[in-house]
Amino acid sequence: MQYRTVAYYVGVDVDDASILECAETARIQNDHLNCVLIAALPSLPYLKYGSNKFVEAGLPSNWLDVLHAKNAALKSRATRVEALLDGRGVSANVVAFMGLGAELQQIVAEQAKFSDIAFLDAGLRRDPDLFHVIACGVLFHSPVALMINGDPFAQRDCVFLAWNDSLPASRATHLALPSLLATKEVVIGCFDLPSPEDLEGSVPGTDLAEWLGHHGCDVTVSQFQCGGNSIADCIQERASEAGADLVVMGAYGHSHLRESVFGGTTQAMLEQTSLPVLFGH
Repeated sequence: MQYRTVAYYVGVDVDDASILECAETARIQNDHLNCVLIAALPSLPYLKYGSNKFVEAGLPSNWLDVLHAKNAALKSRATRVEALLDGRGVSANVVAFMGLGAELQQIVAEQAKFSDIAFLDAGLRRDPDLFHVIACGVLFHSPVALMINGDPFAQRDCVFLAWNDSLPASRATHLALPSLLATKEVVIGCFDLPSPEDLEGSVPGTDLAEWLGHHGCDVTVSQFQCGGNSIADCIQERASEAGADLVVMGAYGHSHLRESVFGGTTQAMLEQTSLPVLFGH
């Protein structure tokens, strides 16, 4: 019986070792691996003013040749990855796509829709733009959580839950519930709270702790002041101090440009590589 399906996003130049490591843990956990090879289209033709003052396409002479070469390389790599996974006896399928911008985000989201979690291979960081597009596609256009860094199949001993009473943080918590139930300890971290006299009702994090406690989680609520440091730096520092091996947090985007622009804390946590992070939006 399969337990989970993991959408595993990788680049064309991904190392075999990375794929095999992920495949082995998926096999041990009896999970299904949906390996999604992603490549960005070569730079599209641009527009220029011709001698007749009309706008015309500035198509590089070798653009189609570059496109065909990249497409062939993508298909060839997909065939090799499929053979690699078949040889390890892991339940897996391999799909390959090429796209750009919003179109690629939709392709990414379609693959995530029928998975339990999405995981970005570290090798995708070699192309920051592609990494960003895939993250946006999963978080803004699919219903699943996005995980970066570490091993998506690993058992966690301590999860640090960055909490601020927002809808993204609440959704991230619900998406991470299987991990929270399986871990030994959950630390709820709240940052830069107002003074006690300014608070109305319960202190942030206490209602969440009660709900998780009803599920059987061992929960601690901690309140921190950043003292002028960024929220992202504080999350990393406090999570490390708590011995957390996973951070759970909401992902935030600027409302008018949410398709392509993350908030500062989300972007900083996406860029860091020291802690595994599970995002929900």
